[in-house]
Amino acid sequence: MSARMRAGSGRPSNFHAAAIAAGTTPQTGLGAVEGRYRDAIATESGIRVTGSVDIDSEFMAAEPNANRWDYGIGVARGDAESACWVEPHPASSTSEVDVMLRKLAWLKQKLGGAGFEQLRAMTHRTGRDGIAYRWLAQGAIHIRAGSREAQRLAKAGLAMPSRRVMLP
Repeated sequence: MSARMRAGSGRPSNFHAAAIAAGTTPQTGLGAVEGRYRDAIATESGIRVTGSVDIDSEFMAAEPNANRWDYGIGVARGDAESACWVEPHPASSTSEVDVMLRKLAWLKQKLGGAGFEQLRAMTHRTGRDGIAYRWLAQGAIHIRAGSREAQRLAKAGLAMPSRRVMLP
């Protein structure tokens, strides 16, 4: 049985169904995440990855100049599924915060659109339990906790950049 199927049910995961409803192509596990980033994404104990989508690639042709977000990941604890969003991006300059906030605004606009209702609900579920939007830092991290930039990230609901993302 594929990893995108619920254990023993023979049905796609909620994330898989939500991604299809949004017009995107889900992959099993972290299959949609570029290989070089997979080892930097982990889950807390008792959490399993139910699927992933490369939302950047899905909208590249239609929105070539947009600041697009990269990955959506379905996670589950028991039968409760939620969605997290991971963006690999440099954090070597405080100016990257502006880029990340534009990417986040793009993603939130998508999640607010028709067809994305299920993914939006799954994202809100994550937001109640943890931070749904994660910055996977590439290279040096020059955004410091307590800084003006850190406050802007927190206000937008975006986690501080880190070299390893732990999904809740």
